[in-house]
Amino acid sequence: MPASRFPLLSRVALGLVVALLSACGGGADQDTEPSTNSATSADAPSGTPSLLDEWARHADSGQPLVVDGEDATEAHLGKAARLNSEQLGEFQRKSAYAQKSGVLTPKAFTGLVSVYRFLNRQTGAHFYTSSESERDTVIATMPQFVFEGAAFLVSPVAQDGLLPVHRFFNTVNGVHLYTISEDEKNYIQANLPRYVYEGVAYHASPVGGVGLKPLFRFYRSDRGFHFFSADHNERDNVIANLCAYRYEGSSYYVMDPAAVTEPPAATPNAVVLVVGDSLSQGYGVSINGNPYSFVSPGKVWTQKLATEIRARTGRACNRLVNVSVGGMRTDHGLARIQGWLNQYAPTHVILAQGANDAWQNRGVWSMEANLGAMAQASLAAHARVYVMDFAFYPKGSAYRQGMTEMYQRVATNNAGTYFAGSGGIPFTSTYYHPDQVHLKDAAQPAILENVWQTLLPSF
Repeated sequence: MPASRFPLLSRVALGLVVALLSACGGGADQDTEPSTNSATSADAPSGTPSLLDEWARHADSGQPLVVDGEDATEAHLGKAARLNSEQLGEFQRKSAYAQKSGVLTPKAFTGLVSVYRFLNRQTGAHFYTSSESERDTVIATMPQFVFEGAAFLVSPVAQDGLLPVHRFFNTVNGVHLYTISEDEKNYIQANLPRYVYEGVAYHASPVGGVGLKPLFRFYRSDRGFHFFSADHNERDNVIANLCAYRYEGSSYYVMDPAAVTEPPAATPNAVVLVVGDSLSQGYGVSINGNPYSFVSPGKVWTQKLATEIRARTGRACNRLVNVSVGGMRTDHGLARIQGWLNQYAPTHVILAQGANDAWQNRGVWSMEANLGAMAQASLAAHARVYVMDFAFYPKGSAYRQGMTEMYQRVATNNAGTYFAGSGGIPFTSTYYHPDQVHLKDAAQPAILENVWQTLLPSF
């Protein structure tokens, strides 16, 4: 941010800031790079406070964190989907054990009926029903629905090995949600009042086997509806080309007399979640309401990565979600991480916080505890964890090394990957702002490469 954008401080106020910095460790143990080769407040015009001074002045307003972007309904739906996936996984594990023990034999299901599929041309949502009368009514009275035929087979009644599939009606947009998971059903009823329970739609299997095939599930957040398909080729086409649809795995298993083996596994798109601060946001408005611009719009490493993870992998639907906000500390991140994990279902989580904790002298131990808890939450959500270290110069080499070791411990102790986000970037005024923490436009390509090379093995 140009120094001219900062309001002038009185000589007394500036002196107080300097004194406070010295008292809290900000002026102790400074690195001794030559002044011509270090990013210091000398870069600012005479009489104008440096970025370091301004940062200190707004370091902690005491206000609660307010972060745009989290939607409670979306977070609840994301958690509900994970509950379904986890419960199916438990059924699969029990089934595999029973098969291995020889106590499970293939079942012959009788009296099967078709589930019919319609496309609503006005909304893009699909409607499914196993009722022939409901099918005929839709065909006769709702011209916006295009009849697509029989989609898959189910049982209209309970049979050995089958479970009820529950149907919910979304009163906001008029679409339906189906789940075989009692955990998901109960969670939706407790947390999502817009979804009205309509009862059991039909019966299906929670596990695979001969005569069964998975029903794949997608969610489109911008329109708030789910899509289901029993065709793995259609599944793969949606994953590859319809980026608005988030793949949520298998819903349950439906009947197909010709099915003898599982279809090929899906290759879901990558969702990289960055939980950081101004070093990752680059420019914008901080949590205290202060505008800042350390990096020019369009040049921030996170913005570049959002494009590169598509271009370099050749997968158009890989994406980056950046929830970073200037001023955010690790305790802020910990308070919000579960909501972000639920809402965005990331495959990769980059934890890029700690600079604000360090500046406010909150203690390396608290950073480590908060980051460790964030890593564990991410692992529980089945995401890969990356711990990103930005060199923190204001408090000297010993402090900076201590932070690096802390980040490394977090990664090691929580099955994560450590990397230096600012690794290889010279500590000069070409790359660093006068606050000795924020990096300029010139440093962003190097940060991008550091991140990309770390992520690359997982793509």
